[in-house]
Amino acid sequence: MSAADSEPSQGWKPAWSSFIALTLLAVALTAMLQRPASERQVLVASTHKLLLWLPVLYGIVVVSYAGRYWRWRLLLGRIGIGRLSWADLIGWFRGFALTATPAKLGELNRIRQLHRQLNYPRSPLVHVFVVERIADASAVAFLLMLLTPNQLLVHLSGLNWIVELLLAVGVLAVVFFSALRPLRCFLSNRLKSWHHHLPSGALGRAIWPAILISMALWANEALVLWLLVHLLSPTPITIPTAISIYLLSGVIGIASSLPGGVGVNEAVTVLLLSRLDIGPAVALPVAVLRRIITLWSIVALAAAIRIFWPYPAFSSSKFAKG
Repeated sequence: MSAADSEPSQGWKPAWSSFIALTLLAVALTAMLQRPASERQVLVASTHKLLLWLPVLYGIVVVSYAGRYWRWRLLLGRIGIGRLSWADLIGWFRGFALTATPAKLGELNRIRQLHRQLNYPRSPLVHVFVVERIADASAVAFLLMLLTPNQLLVHLSGLNWIVELLLAVGVLAVVFFSALRPLRCFLSNRLKSWHHHLPSGALGRAIWPAILISMALWANEALVLWLLVHLLSPTPITIPTAISIYLLSGVIGIASSLPGGVGVNEAVTVLLLSRLDIGPAVALPVAVLRRIITLWSIVALAAAIRIFWPYPAFSSSKFAKG
């Protein structure tokens, strides 16, 4: 059975992460509701300005997803699969309906559907999926290494001890668990099972272009957070700081193992913005709106396409090879 056909296993979702996230969001919401009426009126007035800027905010998102599709076509083109077409675009975008599901169900479903509808071979699509994830992880790591020391921790000096504590706990945990034979065997088996999916040849040579594209995509998407703060808060933040907050909240959200990092991502964003003198009355709407614009509205659109727009009935053999 191929990777695309196998059912994704449900990952462990720690209850404590959702509890902490909901607690932080509840505190932020309570603080927002208890703000003076004058401050709430200022926030309401800012939302009117926000409506005028919605086309710009979604324009940023469109650029990001256009870049993702460019990366997709770049990688598929390197191994001679498909070509730029409406059917290819729709098939690719429909996968985002399940993007917030555990075990990358959206990617696996995309592989299955493209194989069925356009006759794209499954195994190379899995390889492309792996390259995309490597590119995303590398891009986030590079951006955080470039920006976090100078832009975030300097301003968030109060969090330095937390960061150091987390790093220390993380290192100790790695040392401890790596000494456990069952875990070593499990990791070894997992690496062996995915070894044949690691990029090589043309895809291996495409990793660096994919990483550069990914860095541009993540930096561009963080402009949504920067612009929301600019529109709703009297205290501005710099673009590098917005990128750092955007990426850190995303990484912690992924680490929570919750679908889409829901709750955790928003709570971390509120916490980090509060360290920059942006109160919960502004930070919470910014965090929620950013997630709606960059993720949940895309999920809703992709789901609507899956439900109301059947897959184009094109000849599969026509698109299998470019």
